Amino acid sequence: MTVSLRAFSSLALGGLLLASVLVGCSTNAGSSPAPESTGESTSADTSYAPQAAWLDSTAFVLKTWSDACAPQVGDLVAGNQSLEIVLVKNEDEMCATVQTAHGTYLSLPAGFDSSRPVELTITEVGGTETELTLPALDGGEIIPADRMSEQIPAAAWFGDQELAVLTWGSSTCMPGSGEAEAVSETEAVVRLHSHTDTICTRDLVPQITFVPAKGIAADAVLTLADHVDAEGEPVVLRVVS
Repeated sequence: MTVSLRAFSSLALGGLLLASVLVGCSTNAGSSPAPESTGESTSADTSYAPQAAWLDSTAFVLKTWSDACAPQVGDLVAGNQSLEIVLVKNEDEMCATVQTAHGTYLSLPAGFDSSRPVELTITEVGGTETELTLPALDGGEIIPADRMSEQIPAAAWFGDQELAVLTWGSSTCMPGSGEAEAVSETEAVVRLHSHTDTICTRDLVPQITFVPAKGIAADAVLTLADHVDAEGEPVVLRVVS
């Protein structure tokens, strides 16, 4: 049996929209060099094929390429350990045609088991279909019906030279770019760049920024620069190993 959730946007997955605004951040999406494909795509050119990686035992990030406007999730069909994800574009947006990487945050539906592989079928805006497999996750779990996102900053590796960094903030003020700098063989600092020339909605949604991380050890402790937790301590990004 499958369940279809129409107009299931990544913003709805991430947080609650409030009706006020504040001055603050950037509207630019993060970008990165073209990756090698890890999926089996039906298109002839797989240099821009979708990829996916775990952020924690309940959620993952989907990386796709399109013009400068981020695609939205128009349909999500849940089967037995399988998800069909249909991406659509906002026809009202005017978008630069430059190929840009976009990250979509997705939570697993209730009943899925992240300790087992999850099969993904992604249909992109142009109709190209790609099949991916999220591998079984050590420490995975069956997702309960009442699970809410912890809204904890995290990161996922794409290959050995790029990180997808998850933060939480305004849907209209996404970080524009980022960088990672090794401070030792076991530690690195991740710094996200944003701007202050935009009026930002005061909502709280998942933000994905792709950050080059060449030379950073896969098991390095990643500290998020200029961020502190509720106790005033530096924020360490959670990375699924």
